[in-house]
Amino acid sequence: MTTAAIKKESHIVEYVLYVWQMEDVARAAKFDVGALRSMFAGQEDEDLEWVVELSRTMQREHLEESGHVAHIQETLTEMALLHDLLVGPMEDAIYVTSFQAAEPLLDELNERKMKGEFKHPVERMLTALYGWLVLRMRKEEVSLETEAAMVAIREMANSLAKGHIRIYSGQS
Repeated sequence: MTTAAIKKESHIVEYVLYVWQMEDVARAAKFDVGALRSMFAGQEDEDLEWVVELSRTMQREHLEESGHVAHIQETLTEMALLHDLLVGPMEDAIYVTSFQAAEPLLDELNERKMKGEFKHPVERMLTALYGWLVLRMRKEEVSLETEAAMVAIREMANSLAKGHIRIYSGQS
């Protein structure tokens, strides 16, 4: 089982962030299979083949510069619908509480980074998490204020992932 498949089963948010990261890796390698093979030398063959196929899919979908593959866009839509279900008809108390704690931070992110363009809370959550992860991977300094905000956003992500498992494994 690939790393992506394991993440998709166990934590849908981590899966999306992983795919976004691998999309960036494919772009950095300029979609060159040899370069990808070098980058993933020593890793499981199935993970390498998964990244190569992701790279090919990105090229077919004309995502060389930006954007996300269609199946990830579909996953984002599914996650947004799940969010709406958990805060609406299902009234999942744990998720609602975590979302309410993260919502002001996500609203602020929307105002500062997305220039008034409305994004669904799940997309804002993912964007915040990915930006934070990129900063950490680059070993750039992250302010204490940002680190504190990320606690609430990570909690929302974890609650959403748990709701995803519950709904899609029939435990609702």
